[in-house]
Amino acid sequence: MASELAPGSVVVTGANASNGGGAVFRIDPATGTETSVATAGDFATPIGIAIQADGQILVADADAFGGPGGVIRVDPGTGTQATVASAGLFSNPFDVVVDAKGSILVVDPHAAGTGGVIRVDPTTGKQTMLSSGKETGGAAPLREVGIALEADGHILVVEQSLAGGASGGGRVTRIAAKTGTRKVVSEGGSFASATGVAVEADGSILVVDANAFGGSGGVIRVHPKTGAQSTVSSGGVFVSPLGIAVEANGGIIVADSDAFAGKGGLIRVDPKTGAQTKVSSGKKFVGHRRLAIAPTHH
Repeated sequence: MASELAPGSVVVTGANASNGGGAVFRIDPATGTETSVATAGDFATPIGIAIQADGQILVADADAFGGPGGVIRVDPGTGTQATVASAGLFSNPFDVVVDAKGSILVVDPHAAGTGGVIRVDPTTGKQTMLSSGKETGGAAPLREVGIALEADGHILVVEQSLAGGASGGGRVTRIAAKTGTRKVVSEGGSFASATGVAVEADGSILVVDANAFGGSGGVIRVHPKTGAQSTVSSGGVFVSPLGIAVEANGGIIVADSDAFAGKGGLIRVDPKTGAQTKVSSGKKFVGHRRLAIAPTHH
């Protein structure tokens, strides 16, 4: 099916302001106009969101289907919902991405008791544990809460420590797509509560942290080889930034669940200066959690 999403348009998970239920909505990145895509239905706590090559929307819902959560496919034109996968290995699916072959990758902070990355077949819904969050050598187990893909197909996840541990407020880990082998890219430092991750055109890693920089949160750039961290943007209108994505022109868009007087909204961040500008504030929809941007071509 051809996508009903205009190139560059933004889809967001959050709540319907009129009834508080889960929602997926579209935001025009130029005007900030909000349009409903889908509400209610199977949604309980929709968080992660991704766009398939055919333009269909995938939502990772942490509490759908009676509690174990699952992945829901949404038609962007009609809003029709269809179950892709539920229960099984899921406990609280948090974020989702689609790889170059069309496979669905889901991060679940509580799967198998330690969290992990689960591969889901987009046709059958079959689930396979690609990489468990279990640690060795006495390190504290971590919980995956955000996921992104690098250009070469490697998987990046942001993780949070349960009870201190070497990672402090979080870390970025690279996972081999075929083997599930893990390698830490960056940990500690400015991270306080790392929540989302994205990749810039030059391969630099962007991490959005809900509580960094004294609690207001911000965006941190991570060198993909050295793990060195640098501040992109902090403070300003940020309150609880949770999701992050990169536009085709390099602009950074952040979803903040509590910005703009608690209604939530999207904030555009200049990748060079860190300057923040409002894209949209919660009007019809509130509690902006995660976002995905329709590609400029399929």
